[in-house]
Amino acid sequence: MVKKETDSESKSLYLQIKNDILELYGDKDYFFSLPSERELCEKFDVSRSTIRKAMDLLEADGKIIRMRGKGAFFTGNQADSCHRLHSGIGFYNDELDQGKITKSKVLLQNVEHASSQIAEKLGIAQDDDVFHLLRLRFIDDQPVTLTESYIPLYISPDLIKIDFTDKSLYNTFREHGINPDVEYQAIEVRPANAYQAMHLQIDPGDPLMILFALAHDSDNRIIEYVTTKVPAYKTRFEFNRDAHTR
Repeated sequence: MVKKETDSESKSLYLQIKNDILELYGDKDYFFSLPSERELCEKFDVSRSTIRKAMDLLEADGKIIRMRGKGAFFTGNQADSCHRLHSGIGFYNDELDQGKITKSKVLLQNVEHASSQIAEKLGIAQDDDVFHLLRLRFIDDQPVTLTESYIPLYISPDLIKIDFTDKSLYNTFREHGINPDVEYQAIEVRPANAYQAMHLQIDPGDPLMILFALAHDSDNRIIEYVTTKVPAYKTRFEFNRDAHTR
């Protein structure tokens, strides 16, 4: 007669498979795509229901995230892999301190007339000249953010001459005697359009977390309006009140 598994034995098996999956994939990069349920069944020689229960445990522990039609993704190393934004430690300084290689690709850099919306944000008149900078930011050759800045041109007219591929905007401000202080305004989640998805290497419609912020100088003049767009599943934001070094 075949012995029927008890509830405790079943739970023990789910836990064992969960731990086996962690042992096998736990050192993978954040958002690593796990094998399909069928492949995991074959690898561990268990039923699909057992794999699903083990995956339920992993999801409950915050180790994986499931996306309909796309599978399961490992999220256990989020703290190590996410782009963090917190004051006093900007994009370059923070990641360089961790031994990571950072760079930017300048997608747009020009002087233009401020739209009514941008003028309102910067506290200037519509059609005043602004410096417009759009950058794709990388960590270890992986795209992590789309950062778009609008700066009143009178703040620093020489910005248009600078190559921001490997230079920090805020360090450049400081070189010009301007000390930025960032004030966060809002965070929204929106679906990525085709342009954003192409650069961030995600699918159109995937959620983007968008951070809106203003920067002031020591005289409380608004010196920048900036939006930062990052894939929502790969993001953790940490805030305090000090200035960034973006």
